[in-house]
Amino acid sequence: MMNTYAAFAASALLLIASPGPVVALVLADGRRGWPLGTLAGGMLSALLLMGLALLALDRALALSPQLIDLGQLLGGLYLAALGITTLRSPPAAQRAQPAPARRFWRALGVGLSNPKDILFFLAFLPAFIRPEQAFAGQAVALALIWAALDFSVLLAYSLAARRLGRSARLAALLGVLPAWVLLGLGLLSFAGAALKLLNGAG
Repeated sequence: MMNTYAAFAASALLLIASPGPVVALVLADGRRGWPLGTLAGGMLSALLLMGLALLALDRALALSPQLIDLGQLLGGLYLAALGITTLRSPPAAQRAQPAPARRFWRALGVGLSNPKDILFFLAFLPAFIRPEQAFAGQAVALALIWAALDFSVLLAYSLAARRLGRSARLAALLGVLPAWVLLGLGLLSFAGAALKLLNGAG
């Protein structure tokens, strides 16, 4: 099980480090001071969406353990397609920043505003759920790992923003990195699930 958690931590680190809307807010607010409200709002939104996804996976596991493998298979395709779509999309324009007092609620709202994030967690998490193990313990462990990595990475981004300021080259790299990470993880997840389903059928 520790190998599974280590693989989850490595994958989650890549995903969290790949900039999205919350990371963009942290980078913007980090240039103006410590974005603690932004960090807290972004982390809470991710944990809420992750909790909803874990509840859905728990229900699926209660019906049939094979649904987890099927979810991983379909989820891998979804993540790969999301990566390709992101690569083909133009970068989003940066939005104006509200007052510091509203940073927590703004980050929470941005994190919760995209229902695709629930689909993302449903696609990402099945690869790290073991049907033969107690689900509750796995769910808590995955959530704690995600929270620790989320806080560490967002804090690192805020520190980098204070030191680096604006960099066109860095912005260009951060614009395409998430897409390649999603595409790679999607293909790996799909291949792993396909092998498990084929072995189970054989």
